[in-house]
Amino acid sequence: MPKDIRDAADHILETDQKLVVRAYGVIHSTEDFLRNFVRKVTEKFARADLAPVLEIVVKELMMNAAKANFKRIFFTENNIDANNHDDYRDGMQRFRDVIDENIFTTYGLKARDAKLTVEASFDFNQDRIVVEVRNNSPMTAIEEARVREKLKRGYECADMGEFLLEHMDETEGAGAGLALCVTAMRSAGLDPRLLSLATHAAKETVARVEVPFHAAYVPTRTRYQSQLAG
Repeated sequence: MPKDIRDAADHILETDQKLVVRAYGVIHSTEDFLRNFVRKVTEKFARADLAPVLEIVVKELMMNAAKANFKRIFFTENNIDANNHDDYRDGMQRFRDVIDENIFTTYGLKARDAKLTVEASFDFNQDRIVVEVRNNSPMTAIEEARVREKLKRGYECADMGEFLLEHMDETEGAGAGLALCVTAMRSAGLDPRLLSLATHAAKETVARVEVPFHAAYVPTRTRYQSQLAG
């Protein structure tokens, strides 16, 4: 990562500004940069204990977003209809065959040509950190239903091993990543329902996680639910 980018990130950290990172894939230098930034944020607010879970969540959400873009490219190249259940199932089986350690390089270049991006934003202060990961491949109805089912199952499982044993299938790799996020949050004493994933305006998919830095802070979702109940 170039020094000027690291310096800019340090300035953002010092002034509590919002950090936004855009990429076409998730390469090692990007992972290292985000991991270091998360550690510095949590250390600044005396919550270094939250760094490991945030690192896991950020990495998994970034990887899932990038793979969603890559999947869209693969489906387009192979004339696979993501809105057809049979096509989607067969397409996912074929897509799994092309996933290897080089996919973030080869498909990262294809994503750049297709203008498919992954954007991670970090909004933080002394009370909380909000991380949003966006990719401009909106989920189809099939994909959104599957993701919500995976999150629901992840909420119900005590740990990652239970999820893999009882619920993992061979057609949707993102399920394991989401379950890992959920179980990591739970192990850190965080409410896993502070993690959400949805399609916005049929233009992009947004994953959002809000992590409190102290017990007195009431997360946005909790405040919203209280307003509805009241």
